[in-house]
Amino acid sequence: MTRTAKDISGKYRTLIRKVVWGILLTGVIASLATLIPLSFYISQSQERTGLTYASAQAMSVQKQLQHYQSIAKQFASRTQIRKALIAYSAGDIDLDQVANETINRIADAAAFIPNLAAGIRITNSGETIAEYKGPASDLLDFDLSKNIQQLRAYGLHYVNLADNLFLSAAAPIVDDDNRIIGIDILLFGPTEVLDILRELNTFGQDTNFRLVNSRERLYIEFDQVSNQLKQREFGSGENFYIAAYGSAPFVYRDTSKDDTRLHYFIPFNDSAWGLVVIHADTSLFGALITEFASVGFVIIMTVAIGAWWLHKYSQPIIRAQLAQHKQLHESNRKLKLANTVFEKAQEAIVITDNGLMVLRVNQAFAELFNLGVDNFRDTSLLAFLDKERMTNDIQRQVRRHIVKNDSWQGEVWYKKPNGDSFPALQTITAVRNDKGEALQLIHIFNDISAEKHDQERMQQLALTDTLTHLPNRFAVLQHLDDAIKRTHTSKRSCALLFFDLDFFKPVNDTHGHDVGDALLQAVGPRVRECLRSTDIVGRLGGDEFIILLEHIQTRSDIEKIANEVIDALQRPFRVGSLTLQIGASMGVALYPEHADTPKQLLKIADAAMYRAKEAGRNQFFFAE
Repeated sequence: MTRTAKDISGKYRTLIRKVVWGILLTGVIASLATLIPLSFYISQSQERTGLTYASAQAMSVQKQLQHYQSIAKQFASRTQIRKALIAYSAGDIDLDQVANETINRIADAAAFIPNLAAGIRITNSGETIAEYKGPASDLLDFDLSKNIQQLRAYGLHYVNLADNLFLSAAAPIVDDDNRIIGIDILLFGPTEVLDILRELNTFGQDTNFRLVNSRERLYIEFDQVSNQLKQREFGSGENFYIAAYGSAPFVYRDTSKDDTRLHYFIPFNDSAWGLVVIHADTSLFGALITEFASVGFVIIMTVAIGAWWLHKYSQPIIRAQLAQHKQLHESNRKLKLANTVFEKAQEAIVITDNGLMVLRVNQAFAELFNLGVDNFRDTSLLAFLDKERMTNDIQRQVRRHIVKNDSWQGEVWYKKPNGDSFPALQTITAVRNDKGEALQLIHIFNDISAEKHDQERMQQLALTDTLTHLPNRFAVLQHLDDAIKRTHTSKRSCALLFFDLDFFKPVNDTHGHDVGDALLQAVGPRVRECLRSTDIVGRLGGDEFIILLEHIQTRSDIEKIANEVIDALQRPFRVGSLTLQIGASMGVALYPEHADTPKQLLKIADAAMYRAKEAGRNQFFFAE
């Protein structure tokens, strides 16, 4: 054997030893790296799983409490009886009149709330306006007004009245200036919350569900012996733990007893209340260590056997690979370069067969769809198309173009897994064999959603008044032209209402342009309240506005809307601390009675508006 051959043989043996030791060490490290983090993860997952379960159960209780609070707010916002209380606060009527106005209306509403035991409406000074009973009034055996000092005049609370628990929900009654002028307090029976806690506490003896008020430091829990809700205050140990409660779900271990118990606390939104789930801490760590040790031993033994087999049988394979190394080196370099270009390219690249089955995608394409690269294997590229935009006819046209020209470029719409569609500028190139057969297709494209969005945004800005966000003059003319075309087809008429704000210039001159701009911004919402959903309100410029009405039956329909708009604009506007009074003069032109083009209609309606202004303002005139 020559010296060169001996050197090569020695290198083989050294290489084999390094490979064997490398495999053994890799197996040990892999086992430890897998089992140690997994053990910690499983140890901690019990708390995370319990917290998730407690959060899910808390939703049902929270929804019920929010339902009670919502009912209280509905009572407090009833318009007619609220107005009576406002009149009392202003000294216009006495308390007896408020009570007479209130009791029947509010009692009728209370009759439709099954779990309502009673309700009481008081002034902000504590005077009783009205006391009424609900369908669940049989739960009460005392006079509510005599026990009113036990009720809270805000939020949600549980109260203990005559050894019975009730839920009180309070909501303030406010006047037009948002000042509190009274309070509605509703008292609900505990039946629905009792049913929820009773159902939750059937999950097992090791789990206990409680409602907790962290502010007042008391529990509401289901007593399985009496089948009722019981209220109790925190113990000394619980006072320590409650200090850790925050606005986010929280878990702690209580080791004050013989066994460790986990407390999961789920706070309710915008409330001092929350749900506490208490569960025995059944640790799995000890049992898992034994299982992990067995798994680790199997892994290490498998690696050891694999290393021995490699040591015995891999030498001929390694020699053959070394003999081919020089031949493959140049090919690998070229392939690596091509692969780097493919993977690192900023453009999304997809390689498919001639039937559009995906063979390979790069990272840019996968990121575009928010998926991993492996999710595209054995998948047709057609599955990602937006079928509503990319119809079968369009697909056939693209395929014919590729057959004829070997390539195609154009806009293609795709759909992400979440349902969002986006446009792409795509180039498709065919790869053919020596016989001219298309074996593969290379697709290169870029997401052009941003460019499309910019185009749509610029178009929207061109049609929108920058101050009021209403359609501008250009958009108004376009809407009017479209309405005329539709009206011509349907043989109906449409109306253009042109109005100018009265006394706007004095407001602008006296209080400044900022106040004037704020007043102009308030006009559109005020006018929309008087219109149908299909009607259009726009701003031509300055203090000039238009209203476009379609599908008009009679002139009386137009007169009704015009009067409502003028009346609405005469109501005071509140801008900051200012109360502003304006009005409107309006001219009305009809198609096709007065004109048959948008500009002519605007001109004629403008002239009619000036007639209304000269006639004394705050009125409308039809065009002559």
